[in-house]
Amino acid sequence: MITLNHRPMTSDDLLSQRGEDLRDTSDQIRQFVSRDYGKVVAAVGAATGDRDAAQDGVQTALLKVIGDGHKPDQLAAWVTVVAINEVRQVHRRRKTEQRVTERPADTTTQPIEGIAAATDLYAAIADLPERQREIVLMFYYLDTSVTDIAAAMKISSGTVKTQLHRARATMATRLGINEQGAT
Repeated sequence: MITLNHRPMTSDDLLSQRGEDLRDTSDQIRQFVSRDYGKVVAAVGAATGDRDAAQDGVQTALLKVIGDGHKPDQLAAWVTVVAINEVRQVHRRRKTEQRVTERPADTTTQPIEGIAAATDLYAAIADLPERQREIVLMFYYLDTSVTDIAAAMKISSGTVKTQLHRARATMATRLGINEQGAT
């Protein structure tokens, strides 16, 4: 796992870690870091409830995704999905380690902890099922297209649209918004 003391990553940091094999993709990485990195870290942190792990997860995911040769226009979506999985894997490992050492698992963390959790909107997003929450964050927060979300999550565009529709309906009910948008 890549650790940069939890400071914002620069494209030079990433390039120096991988060396010559990433020189050809330096423009793609620089563009991602300048345009999407902060938003992707925030979205992964919101989806997983752990911003520190989100930074590490996004950096690790970027290395994996760049190595797989994904298109630059889909890079943010791919990195988001891979980073969420990376952070979940870290959390699973931590829980396993806690069980092995017989320490009680910390079950008090809530999704979107520390990111304006008191607001109704974030609470509504946090209450969505995991898949819907990820799709909502990628679609609305990262401005990822339905097609790119579908490709990144390996599901159909119709499934993405259905999940967005269900998420909107659930959030509207929770927020007390009727069909015309009035509260």
